[in-house]
Amino acid sequence: MATAESEQMAAIVATFAPLMKQQGFRKRRHCFNRTMDSGLVHVANFWQHPKEPAAWTEVSGLRERRYGTFRLDFGVYVPEIKRGGSPRSDWINDYNCHLRRTAGQLEGAQHDMWLPIDDPESVEHTQRSLEEFGFPWLARFASHDAVLDEFHRYGAVGIGMSPAGGLDIADMLIALGRQQEARSVLEGYVSRSVLKSHGQYLSDYLRDRGHPDLVDRIQTHEPTPS
Repeated sequence: MATAESEQMAAIVATFAPLMKQQGFRKRRHCFNRTMDSGLVHVANFWQHPKEPAAWTEVSGLRERRYGTFRLDFGVYVPEIKRGGSPRSDWINDYNCHLRRTAGQLEGAQHDMWLPIDDPESVEHTQRSLEEFGFPWLARFASHDAVLDEFHRYGAVGIGMSPAGGLDIADMLIALGRQQEARSVLEGYVSRSVLKSHGQYLSDYLRDRGHPDLVDRIQTHEPTPS
């Protein structure tokens, strides 16, 4: 059964559907996909915060009730990267993406930026987020070479990948037949110490990808006490 909040959310998404279509996106509910000539897929998702359980308790400053708000998420899906599995359909959701950023992160906010669904200013803010931050960020990743260039410039975490994103970049290059470049990325990866818990996985990964000689270069460390 539709709620007032879900209807308001649908109306906000509908407001931006023409702009998204103009930018080359297709729509499915609150999510938009744009497939590039390279095969990479750009994703923009209007994510409505789910309703908290009845027994959920709000704690001011620590755990706040956010039902009735939404945020804007962006992502880039690289089909050659399969280390974490493959999508179940041709439609790409934000959680399928290998590079991910929220609008708040792109705007430099210290915390997730949740916008009230019933506030008219949220529409204006979303427009600005798309045009000044989201679209320009996605435009940086139109091709595999662009992803590789940005990875070399900013590192995996800097472009919205996981700390182990270097392995995904190597897999992308291997799938493209660029073995020497993949080797170079992996040499860079093992030149830095990794968590001890990641060491065995990394050893298995390197052997599986045909680089067993790099296993001896792995350096590990224990996590820093919190």
